[in-house]
Amino acid sequence: MNEVQNFVFEGLGIRGSLVRLEETWREVIAEHDYPANVRRLLGKSVAATVLMTTGLKGSPKVSLQLQGDGPLKLLLIQCSGELEVRGMAQWREASPETALLGEGRLAVNLDAGVPGRIFQGIVPLISNEIDACLEAYFRQSEQIPTRLVLRATEERVAGLILQALPQNDPTDETFATAVAMAASVSAKELSELPAKRLLPRLFDGFAIRLFSPRPVTHDCRCTPTHLAGVVRMLGAQELDELLAERGEVELTCEFCNRVFQYDEAAIQAILSDPAPGHVLH
Repeated sequence: MNEVQNFVFEGLGIRGSLVRLEETWREVIAEHDYPANVRRLLGKSVAATVLMTTGLKGSPKVSLQLQGDGPLKLLLIQCSGELEVRGMAQWREASPETALLGEGRLAVNLDAGVPGRIFQGIVPLISNEIDACLEAYFRQSEQIPTRLVLRATEERVAGLILQALPQNDPTDETFATAVAMAASVSAKELSELPAKRLLPRLFDGFAIRLFSPRPVTHDCRCTPTHLAGVVRMLGAQELDELLAERGEVELTCEFCNRVFQYDEAAIQAILSDPAPGHVLH
């Protein structure tokens, strides 16, 4: 189950999306040994970023970034308009009881793929829960009443988002009722029940129109072409120094944790030809 589905409350000005990821989530963390609390936060953030992407018009790219002075130094999630997602986290060693985030900021970038059409919203971290931080972002940057319900287990991540449509605002009481119903969902229900069973049961008494699901896949994007570009960015002087010191240039992808090694012949091929060089891994 690796999909996201949009839905609306008929005639009430409330929209929503439901995402459940299993294989895709395991691929995100496959080569990483994250502590359990970091893994949970990363999983919820992956689900949230997919939900944010699928609720936008067109095919924008969405990037979510958390930076704090707590044990979690950096968390970065990127999702394309085609719902290809990747994510990574950097952390400091700390006891499991220590709050992960501390003081810091949450940044959301929306890239519509059109020059001059990149939007960035930045809000302070107001909580150690990603859903509360994102709800603050929606209030401040987009001014859309929003509620997120995010669940993460070892095997699956799942999420639900509800938003009041700007052009047809529901009453405060109606939206509050829907939000209370959404908050009652268990991790098992949210992760495992088919949407056509879950939503009518969860929002009993409301008419729900459910749209077709869209697949969500993992895409690290550490392609030979991209990596060759990184090699070129290092510059000839730094490359020469690395080759002299180590006999090779080594690049590690922060997202998938794969290591790519380039010998002198591969480096020369990259620098002399726009095509990607030979990669040993």
